Amino acid sequence: MPHPLLLSLAFTILCSSAIAAQSICSRFRPVPGRCDLTGTPVDQAKCLLRSVKKFGNLGAPLQELPAPFDTLVGQPTSITVEQLKRFLTTKGIREADVGGSLSVKLSKPTYFVIHDTSDFLESNDFPSTIDDEASSLNNLSRRVSKKVCHVYINRIGQSATAVVFESPTPPPGTKFGTCHRAQRTAFLHIENIQPRIRDRSVSFKNDAIAPNPGFTEDQSKRLALVYLVASVRSGKWLIPAFHSPIDLGYPDAHDDPQNFNLLTWAIKLSELIEQIKEN
Repeated sequence: MPHPLLLSLAFTILCSSAIAAQSICSRFRPVPGRCDLTGTPVDQAKCLLRSVKKFGNLGAPLQELPAPFDTLVGQPTSITVEQLKRFLTTKGIREADVGGSLSVKLSKPTYFVIHDTSDFLESNDFPSTIDDEASSLNNLSRRVSKKVCHVYINRIGQSATAVVFESPTPPPGTKFGTCHRAQRTAFLHIENIQPRIRDRSVSFKNDAIAPNPGFTEDQSKRLALVYLVASVRSGKWLIPAFHSPIDLGYPDAHDDPQNFNLLTWAIKLSELIEQIKEN
């Protein structure tokens, strides 16, 4: 039987977490520019893919989505599960590393949310090794025990699943997810490994500086694959989104992903679609 002190401590932690969540939710304030999550998939994507700047400042909604997102988002997928399975087998990529079994259809996800991990480094510059396989930064085995997202992607283009896409108890992922528990299954969360350093031009503590570009080409390629897998399993191209715009209006909103090159990701997706169709 658990010790009474341990039970008391666990209860205290649960209560503290609940109080913190209530505080975040009660402090939400609608602000101009918050994305309308009832709009068309394309219009939502234009708003949710606005650039994320330092300290969580957002750029304007996109005028147009880059190809192929402009014609895909919200539409049925034409790539079959069988085609995708053959491609993964050819490339030696396990289904378990890209969200779970392709045989399990997804009916609830609508959004594909892109995060960065914001790993803080106490240095003035980024080490030259951040994109090396040997770097501890890219060790995914130490990440997956943290069930804060569905999939992690490191800077050498490898991925690992922390929570399968079909899980009935998905991670909240965002402050929006914390405050809207019933809607959590509509969001898939992808954490991309990214180090940060302090912006020393300001006096307060921060982790505002990210590499530029923020992610490697191999990382963008694997992110495109995970997006494609999630969309094929859903039967429709999901609405891509950045973390920061989703949490606009909540206190202490996040500032990720930083320095994300949307055009690079779009090109990687186009190349991937062609490769799968030719396979």
